[in-house]
Amino acid sequence: MEELTLQKLKGTYNTAGIHPWWLEDFTRAEIMKLQDHVMKLAREKCLWGIGETGIDRTYPETLEYQMELFHWHRELAEDFNLPMVIHNVRSGADFLNIMKKNPPKVPWIFHDFRGNEELVKDILRLHPESYFSFGISIDNSSQIRDLLPTIPLSQIFLETDSQKHLDIHEIYLRASEKIGIDIDFLKSQMWINFKRITPNLISQ
Repeated sequence: MEELTLQKLKGTYNTAGIHPWWLEDFTRAEIMKLQDHVMKLAREKCLWGIGETGIDRTYPETLEYQMELFHWHRELAEDFNLPMVIHNVRSGADFLNIMKKNPPKVPWIFHDFRGNEELVKDILRLHPESYFSFGISIDNSSQIRDLLPTIPLSQIFLETDSQKHLDIHEIYLRASEKIGIDIDFLKSQMWINFKRITPNLISQ
């Protein structure tokens, strides 16, 4: 894990957050230090988003702490009016309950989304400013290949998840083929989506 420095982030588009997997590897004191660092980055306006943060039920031993940290990230994102990048593993019902109890005030981007069409519809019904990001799953999941054309283009992002063996152009190509649209049109739509959630950072 690398702490992002203010100098490194100036003039770039970055998010920062505490991944739920880290809770097994770092002490509470170390996590608190990271929280201070993320908050400093937000205060210094070095971030366009908060996260990746979320809930991963494959790690039940840290679930309570995951929930605590997710709500901390959410408060930070809403205080600074920044989008959130969401880690969601076997926790769709948790996020639906959170949305019902306290509707989000900023866009939520579900990173490497692996849910189904019903979950997509439920999420968008409760929080229309939700987005679903896809990467390698377009190649390795038939469920995602079938799901992709059912999601409005205005709610989609594509990603490599910083995996060096992935080429973002190839991901765009696969997505455009599956959705049935021109790749340049798809790229233009992704840019429109990005501008929509970062209006204060990008000139229209």
